[in-house]
Amino acid sequence: RLNGDVPASGYTQAVMATASDTCGNSATCSFTVTVYQPVTIACPSNITTVATGPSGATVFFNVNASGGCSPPPFVTANPPSGSTFAVGTTTVLATASDSCGNSTNCSFTVTVYQQPTIPCPSNITVAATGPGGATVFFTVNASGGCTPPTVVANPPSGSTFPVGTTTVTVTASDTCGNTATCSFTVTVVRLTLTIQPVGNQVQVI
Repeated sequence: RLNGDVPASGYTQAVMATASDTCGNSATCSFTVTVYQPVTIACPSNITTVATGPSGATVFFNVNASGGCSPPPFVTANPPSGSTFAVGTTTVLATASDSCGNSTNCSFTVTVYQQPTIPCPSNITVAATGPGGATVFFTVNASGGCTPPTVVANPPSGSTFPVGTTTVTVTASDTCGNTATCSFTVTVVRLTLTIQPVGNQVQVI
């Protein structure tokens, strides 16, 4: 193929060349032309996972590559699959190369987050402020999660709690479906007055 035709990718063509003069002398030689696909690499989508311990999480992934003069290409990733990724976001750089010196790369991120945690306040005891009990306010904060957790308390802060003991259950949840719960009690007591005479006076106890 000496006319500029481009063979199909992955195709090897033997070329025979002949030189001759007008005296009938000639000489020949031959060689091959091999056309191969460029090296290509496909990284996975960004990965988000929950920590399995204080050091983070062990994460496995696959990086696919094709083409090159000696398929399949050699693929390396830094950090490699199976590494322990710390809490936070880490960028993974993957490279595919062949024996002819061709290479290409891609990258993706691995994000490791802590499970949601929710510490409830200590049990609360208050005096009734009326026949219905007492209005009680409290604060519950949550942390962790793949997104900032949403906190829901039942009964919620600012409710009127009746005389007696009520258990408050609090749930923190993120958008990845992870949840954490805690509970505490609110006890409302009714104060009683004892009146007793002391001489000509009345003493309130």
